[in-house]
Amino acid sequence: MKRNKKIVPLIDTLHRLNPKDLTHVLRHLKKDEIDMICECVYNVINTPLNLSKQKKCNLKRYLKKHCCKRRLQTITNKKVYFEKRRKALQQEGKGLGMILATALPFLFNLFAPKKTE
Repeated sequence: MKRNKKIVPLIDTLHRLNPKDLTHVLRHLKKDEIDMICECVYNVINTPLNLSKQKKCNLKRYLKKHCCKRRLQTITNKKVYFEKRRKALQQEGKGLGMILATALPFLFNLFAPKKTE
């Protein structure tokens, strides 16, 4: 559980970086961090998120314009060796920031301390 809580600040930082800086940072991440980022990308793409119709439409349009479908399949496939997934993440650039920004609110809710009454 502690390891999973570390992903929220990492993703928060990654989604704010410009694509050139993001490429350099991804080059130095460990295997488990790459795996968690890939899992976040998978969840944004393949699970039904509680987004409004307008936000879903904007996300789909943005991903279609800025992302390569083949690279996204490589990123989300657990059977692909992590170095290939890291390379696909580095090449994704602009689209990756939007995907991670979409995942952040759900991660914050997941790991936020529960209020007790």
